[in-house]
Amino acid sequence: MPPLCREVVLPSGWAPYAVIGDAAGALWLTILTPPGLARFTPAETSVGGETGPAFRREGLPRGDGRPMLLAVAADGALWCTRTDDRLSRRDVAGDHRVIDLAPGSAPYGIAAAPDGGVWFTAPGLNQIGRVVIASGDVTLLDLPVPEARAAMLTVDVAGRPWVALNAAGALAYVHDGAVRIVELPGGRAPAAPVGVAASAAGIWYADIAGGCVGRVDPTGSVEKISFADAACRPHAVAADTDGGCWVTLWGSAQLARITADGNVTLHQLPGREPHGLWVEDRLVWVAMETGSLVAVEK
Repeated sequence: MPPLCREVVLPSGWAPYAVIGDAAGALWLTILTPPGLARFTPAETSVGGETGPAFRREGLPRGDGRPMLLAVAADGALWCTRTDDRLSRRDVAGDHRVIDLAPGSAPYGIAAAPDGGVWFTAPGLNQIGRVVIASGDVTLLDLPVPEARAAMLTVDVAGRPWVALNAAGALAYVHDGAVRIVELPGGRAPAAPVGVAASAAGIWYADIAGGCVGRVDPTGSVEKISFADAACRPHAVAADTDGGCWVTLWGSAQLARITADGNVTLHQLPGREPHGLWVEDRLVWVAMETGSLVAVEK
């Protein structure tokens, strides 16, 4: 029997991009149109999927940028990257703080650091950065590959950030203050990773150009798993607790499940353009840019 798939339609005109869960059991989304954040409480959704008061939208403070990706820090604060060269932090009380970055930074990927701060990518300046929450200081590291186009970012169990270098066909990670490169295998096309996620079994990545997903194991070896549809366009990836991962396939409007031993299961999604995803104990939530949030039973 196929898993249960439930679609929750957002208010008319909303285009969600990223989704993440917080410690209180709520989901947060970035909304591209109209720009802002949205909080969704699944328990408040009535029978039949009517959203009612379940979605609560908040505009971004200062500026006119759109929010992109999300992270929940160790202190419970919600962070997002923005297209106007800023980061936003919303604490658990609902107070906002904005961090201005250098013009042209174009921050995109973001992930929580163990100290309550965050790591982020700044592809416009070919850098990755870190915010220390206690001081608000921003530290930037240059990437050793020109025009690498840093995309999404994750933090591994050792606290090291890993970033997908979309235009360099590689992943990068920081160790002892230095940026190190892991080259990825090509195939149908040169590797172009976008999504990246850390697990105890290694680092998963989604190769949007090659129609594949891969994993860098703790020894540094790279395993690649190709999808049958070369144009499926893998986008975001999230690790599961059993060593596997889930991947959104933007081009084919599907969600893929890859087990630790490489078996692939595809789930067709309602709507189009699946982007961000969030894995819970029983459900996988997918943000569909065409205007809905989809829950797939694990």
